[in-house]
Amino acid sequence: MFSARPGRLGRLALAFAAGLALPADPALGLQAVAMAERIEIVLDASTDMGEPIGGVARMDVAKEFLTALREGLATTPALRLYGATSPRPRRDCSDTRRVVDPGAAPQRWVEVLAGVQPRGISPLGAALRSAATDSAGTWVLITQGGDDCRVDPCSVWKETIGGGPNRRSRLHVVGLDPPPAALEELRCLSRAGSGSLTVIDSPDVAAAAGRRLALILRNEGLVEVRATLGRAGERVQLPVRIARPVHDEVVTAFTAREPHPVPAGVYRVVVESVPPLTFERVMVLPGETTTLDASSLGRLRVELLDDAGLRKRAPVSIRSGDGRRELRYLVSGEDAVVQAGAYDISVDLGDSIVEQQDVAVSAGRTTRLAFGGGGTLLVLAPEFESPPPTRILAFRASVVDTLVLGAAEALPAGSYRLLVETIPMFVREDVVVRDESQTVVTLPETGVLGVDLRGVDGPVNGVDVQVREVLTGEAYATFASGERRLAMPGRYDLEARTVPPTTFAGIDVAPGRESIVRREGLSRLVVAPPRGAAGPYRLEVLTPAGDRRLGEALGPAPQLPVWPGAYLARVWHGRELAWEGRVAVASDKTARIDLPGS
Repeated sequence: MFSARPGRLGRLALAFAAGLALPADPALGLQAVAMAERIEIVLDASTDMGEPIGGVARMDVAKEFLTALREGLATTPALRLYGATSPRPRRDCSDTRRVVDPGAAPQRWVEVLAGVQPRGISPLGAALRSAATDSAGTWVLITQGGDDCRVDPCSVWKETIGGGPNRRSRLHVVGLDPPPAALEELRCLSRAGSGSLTVIDSPDVAAAAGRRLALILRNEGLVEVRATLGRAGERVQLPVRIARPVHDEVVTAFTAREPHPVPAGVYRVVVESVPPLTFERVMVLPGETTTLDASSLGRLRVELLDDAGLRKRAPVSIRSGDGRRELRYLVSGEDAVVQAGAYDISVDLGDSIVEQQDVAVSAGRTTRLAFGGGGTLLVLAPEFESPPPTRILAFRASVVDTLVLGAAEALPAGSYRLLVETIPMFVREDVVVRDESQTVVTLPETGVLGVDLRGVDGPVNGVDVQVREVLTGEAYATFASGERRLAMPGRYDLEARTVPPTTFAGIDVAPGRESIVRREGLSRLVVAPPRGAAGPYRLEVLTPAGDRRLGEALGPAPQLPVWPGAYLARVWHGRELAWEGRVAVASDKTARIDLPGS
């Protein structure tokens, strides 16, 4: 039920040094927020920062990282540069200065950072020594690594900060694609500074890495509740509360839409489903995403229908399967997210109560229950809130009723044979409809299949498309281009009856998803008969050699969808050949055959 996984940001590597401790009390996270007022950024501005990472200069990657980091902090941190002032030929080992004071206006930070350009050598050790004299409790070093002044930066940190009065201060290190030797040096710094080491070797992860480090500096992690329905992964927006395990004191509450920041610690997480879904002893680590799997949930919708099949509103009670506990009280037509299982449902009609026991709710699906309606039949495809229009035939003796998927239809009581025009056809025998009740038939999991053809004037709809089984070639159904059809999961071969036929082989249909194939460049070949001529005419299109027929159409002015190419065409009027000749069809254009006298 519970799973926790660290978030992964492309090729971003994040490691915590042994000294980064998790507070026993989450309230200590508030101290980390206050520490944000004493954070100092130490930024490498040497010429090494002009070299690219994945086609983007290191300095630009660093600026994107820092922008995301600053936006995630409570106040503006201080900014110290090194290698930013003296040109590289001067070999200035004292080139470091603080350019933004802590708590400065955000606009000041933006302006200064935008103007930073790689310029000099890399006096990293000198920068750390100067940073030790600044008023800060946490430092963040962003660098390519290395010191051009023959100084060991790790020793400098241990001597000036790590072993002095500021020994409780932390140093977080961000390496911008450092070479192996520099990486070991940066790892030493992060360990000595009891901070984190972030290695960025792709510009795509810079902003995410900045947001993550902001969480670490605030001593926060993220909690994500993954409550989804259907194979399409529809997210369910449920209230979530996070409380301390012992006293059940609520720390924060939110809606399960996206990861939510929480102070590092150990919690009880309660998802407000029916009944509540509780996760005990959930550990939240700084900068990490803890994911809670709520896949055991389904949706229950209870509806009350009048004799015309229209929805009415009435109080609904959801009780435990043993009937002893009321779990939720709501109004008909509202959705309730419930844990998978069996429930007793009752509807208060005012002068009476109707109920149904042992209503089974499946995980990841929507279960609909209807009361009243004077005898109705409802066929559902739970994977789609608005499924494609699908015809249903209900056979009883010599009478056939035509129904629509998703709509409750009034029917006389009796036993029916159902044919649902899915691909392939769904058939259900002995479906019983009773007076003053509703029978619900739920289709197996389905997807959507469609073919889109386009020409110069836009979509070409209405072209017959035949669906075949891949191995046997058995024809399952025929539908029109531009149409969407519900289809059972599987693999299909499609053939659109264009000239020549358009084939789509091995099209996979997955539950809850649309599988739409497309082809562009289709033209038309049309016959223009003589004015006042009595039809019909038959248009026949063959290969240029005339040895194989590719398609035909019948009508007063027959036409065919044709792909660009050369063909032999014949137009018949009854048994008489009215026209024969070769035609050239250009891409996205209409070719016309003018019959004599037209």
